[in-house]
Amino acid sequence: MAIGIGDRVRFLNEVGGGIVSRVEGGKMVFVLDDDGFEVPSLITEVVLVEKKVQDRQSDTVESDDFNEELIEESEEEGNPKILLACLRNATMPTNVTLYLINDSNFYLFYTIGLVVEDQVENQFSGSIEPNTKIELKDYNITQLDGAKYVVNVLMYRKCVPYKPKDSITYNLKFSGSKLLKDGSYVANEYFNEKAYLNYVLKGVLEEKLEDLTGKKFNSIVREKESVKKVVKPKRRDDDQVLEVDLHIHELLDDVRGLSNKEMLGYQIEKFHEIMEQNKKNKNKKIVFIHGVGNGVLKNELRKLLDRKYKWHSYQDASFKEYGFGATMVII
Repeated sequence: MAIGIGDRVRFLNEVGGGIVSRVEGGKMVFVLDDDGFEVPSLITEVVLVEKKVQDRQSDTVESDDFNEELIEESEEEGNPKILLACLRNATMPTNVTLYLINDSNFYLFYTIGLVVEDQVENQFSGSIEPNTKIELKDYNITQLDGAKYVVNVLMYRKCVPYKPKDSITYNLKFSGSKLLKDGSYVANEYFNEKAYLNYVLKGVLEEKLEDLTGKKFNSIVREKESVKKVVKPKRRDDDQVLEVDLHIHELLDDVRGLSNKEMLGYQIEKFHEIMEQNKKNKNKKIVFIHGVGNGVLKNELRKLLDRKYKWHSYQDASFKEYGFGATMVII
């Protein structure tokens, strides 16, 4: 939503705020604080707190006739990127603030809706100026865990001719466990602190990096598969034995964008899930295939067995069948 004269704002990276007294060039705002001082700031460094009363009386989009200043639009369409970002609350780490980032030379119409069964409940809608970020809402991470959102975006220019862009529909499902992990938050160009980034529209560089990451991972998998493996004989049918392959490419179809820490976390979650499912199956044997590698996954599993599941026994699984790459747990 555009910031105009009379709106109440707060500074994004500093304490304080006030009423917007004037806007210059669509990039600078002057904020009249409570002490009567006029403080200049980039428009991207303030957050809208409250629209002036006359603006809130109508839900219609403001026409250019009512704008004090028009954004000076670049002739270049550039390399547009659109993101939904989450910032951790420094004082309450279980809370995050959701932002919409328009890193482009386009204006955007947007709607963000919560998916409930087969319907969408609209949560946010409006327009956002070029090269701007807006704060949407503060959430407790438990509120977002498992929540599905659909984002619709229409890109346009006001004063510069442009090639029409297809509307964008982006589906996002939040994971509470990811939002709680420090490793999910990365350094970025939009905030001074690390943020959890979701690309509604990827830039050229991000698409190339993602493609390279996927190709690199697939080449490593093929390289490992080409190495002669221990031949694994077919196991006779035995209800007392359960095999669980924890290799990440057996658990996930696509690991692009995941860090080693996140992949390890997913493997550990799968281990816990299997242990919980079989905790009442006395004498059940579970073979967890973790591979050899650098031994990180194997060591993590055995630490958990020693601490959380110490009433179960475990040992190296059959060397003939698994080499050094599996651990057998007896419930």
